[in-house]
Amino acid sequence: MKRWERYSMESLARGEVDPWGKLFISHRGQCHQEHIRLLHAGVDTVRQLFRGLPYLPLFDKIISVYQEGRGATVDLWGHTWAVAAGSEGSGFRYRLQNNDLGVIVFLKARHTKVDQVGTHIKIELSPHFIQERTPEKCESFMLLIATGLLDHLEFAGCAVHLALDVQGWQPPPDFVDRFVTRSKKMVRIDGIADMSFDHGSIATTYGRGETYMFGTAGALQCALYNKTLEAHHRDKLHFWEGLWQQAADDDPSVPAYDPDEDVWRIEMRFHQSVLREFAQGIPCNVDTGEVLDDSHGFQRFTDVVPHLTGLWRSALQSYRLDACRGLIDPAWQRFQDDARFYAPAPDFLYKRARKAPGLGNEKNVCLAFGNLISIYARQGFGTHQAIDYLKQSGMWDDLEHYYRRRGVSGSAFRQLVEQKLIERRLLGKAA
Repeated sequence: MKRWERYSMESLARGEVDPWGKLFISHRGQCHQEHIRLLHAGVDTVRQLFRGLPYLPLFDKIISVYQEGRGATVDLWGHTWAVAAGSEGSGFRYRLQNNDLGVIVFLKARHTKVDQVGTHIKIELSPHFIQERTPEKCESFMLLIATGLLDHLEFAGCAVHLALDVQGWQPPPDFVDRFVTRSKKMVRIDGIADMSFDHGSIATTYGRGETYMFGTAGALQCALYNKTLEAHHRDKLHFWEGLWQQAADDDPSVPAYDPDEDVWRIEMRFHQSVLREFAQGIPCNVDTGEVLDDSHGFQRFTDVVPHLTGLWRSALQSYRLDACRGLIDPAWQRFQDDARFYAPAPDFLYKRARKAPGLGNEKNVCLAFGNLISIYARQGFGTHQAIDYLKQSGMWDDLEHYYRRRGVSGSAFRQLVEQKLIERRLLGKAA
């Protein structure tokens, strides 16, 4: 799979690529990604499984409260919990739920006797619980609950949902046609008008392309949806806007979030069985190169945390939007490269400041222009195409101001570009 070369104004002046640059160039052309803003990358859901022998006095107390009927509650671990039946798909008979806290505890596995060791506890953490705590504190709270409910306690696997919220991008009209998955066939629903399915692979579209979903919940699942509409529907917009408003663009003083524009979410949902397979494949930490010990198999949330960014990048390769055959879509490449989970962003993402056009940066403008022309020559761009791409490169104002001050007209500038392209092709200076 070919990828786009990435550049910034600073890297062009040095004649180098910039892995974080927003100018993308390939044989298919050039595009500038400054209009796309990454607002939030984080863990949306954690589901932790625990194996052990049920502590029957507490189990019996919870079941007794459940039998009181609808609206029954119980006070445990410093919080009040609603006691209800577990859903059929959860695999558990009962659940304790506290939406204000953002935690659900499922207990008593349906297919294991209560007097036998088994996976009797599953704890699910919501986004607002996760955002307010470190991974270690999240795990400590889950362990507090599990130790009260089980004897001979063991961590039995973890599932996580990773989410990236963006503005300035939404799935294009031909999204499904260009989207690559390992599924041979997919389900698609357009306005609930038609439906088909095969081999347990799913791709759904709900009303005007507001939601796309690929894969099954028991494997690696990909979902793309309008997060603004979803947050409105769930009455959670205030919480998410609080997170999005913290995002900054290149200039930290300028907020990246625009409340008048919809936010789209790309979400990758890793079932515990998928994480177990990743652990057996011995992945490496994308930053430190640390090799994961495959003996633990991602059994607990804190095992997974150092590897979330690598897992995200792998998932966006399995579910991938292509620009054309053999070339990844530039926006998808940026989502894959730039999202960071529990890792600080590089300093330069927050320290860039735009200079006034052509003031104090003439040398950089000349160097960047020359190196960009070399790149265009290497990619085989013509004069007209090169000038159009220069206008979209993010450096056009600087370049125009520089040559205008030197009395170079539009036609003369066109001849200059044409001459430089020819020189680089004929004299072998194309980068």
